[in-house]
Amino acid sequence: MFHPGLPDKIVNISSILLSKLINRGKDPRAMDFSNILCIRQDEIGDMCYSIHIFKLLRERYPLAKITVWCKPAASGIIKNDPNINLIVTDKNQLSGKFDLIVDLRGRWPGVLYSLFHPSKIRLERGSVRLKNKLAKGQPHEAVTNFEIIQPLLKNPDIKMPLPAITSSSDEIAAAEKFISENGLRRFAIMHTQVKRELRQWPGERFAATAALLKNEYGLDIVFCGDKTEIEGITSIQQQINFPTFSVAGVLNLGAFAALAKKATFFIGNDSSPLHIATLSGVPSLGLFGPGQSDTFFPITENSGYLHHLLPCNPCHQIKCVHPDNPCIKRITIDEVKEKIATLLV
Repeated sequence: MFHPGLPDKIVNISSILLSKLINRGKDPRAMDFSNILCIRQDEIGDMCYSIHIFKLLRERYPLAKITVWCKPAASGIIKNDPNINLIVTDKNQLSGKFDLIVDLRGRWPGVLYSLFHPSKIRLERGSVRLKNKLAKGQPHEAVTNFEIIQPLLKNPDIKMPLPAITSSSDEIAAAEKFISENGLRRFAIMHTQVKRELRQWPGERFAATAALLKNEYGLDIVFCGDKTEIEGITSIQQQINFPTFSVAGVLNLGAFAALAKKATFFIGNDSSPLHIATLSGVPSLGLFGPGQSDTFFPITENSGYLHHLLPCNPCHQIKCVHPDNPCIKRITIDEVKEKIATLLV
């Protein structure tokens, strides 16, 4: 019988073997690199926990050209990063010969590119994940990415820096304009909609949490999301008996990061706004359902998360095989209230 995880295992093994073949007999720490390709072929949240890698590579190789190959959506969170020379979203945009390839995801496009465009050194996540699985279990995604490039660092004991999102001056101005025009002083940001329904905490509970934040903490409520989420946000706003605000479809990723830096609190589902807000420094509460809270929890000390682990976690199903989507719905308003009290002290 076909196992759903088999394709991932095949690509991981292929990626590991390819790197061993390319790197055999070489010491990456003793080498210099002038043209570096970083591959991150997945989503915005994954990219959030890769940003510190570009900073470390720039510090290690200050004169190198650093190219990042990623999905179009994820490019928005790194477009202002001063450590990156070029961002491409299509392999046909890649040119020249790279002497170092850092594959932070290990999917077929990156593996095949490395096979037909071999570099002097290729570093990838498969071997790091395998090592951690056999030893201590998987750490946070940011730590996994850090461990991938540790063979390059002169000081292998260097402390991992937190990823930091860079907003442009125009994006900062857009966030400040929104705050000023709406007379916001202390406000909480809520992200209530996700593309995978299994990750979505019920709307009526978000409405109740909004009332809690307003009545007990004096916070205005700002909803966030993209333009496809406006309808869902509106349905929650209609359950609230005081004025709220929304930046859904208004601010881009960099401007949202700038807005989050000004917020008092953030609460949301397991999705990219949670990770952007966390890295912006605002106390954040993540609500996890089928996702992997052990490797994608809000990483800052002033943040937290709630997650009821079931035997079927992690889950990649489109529809839940259990009645009533039990994992995300097990998170109660009382649990959220107690967690908020520990974060807003």
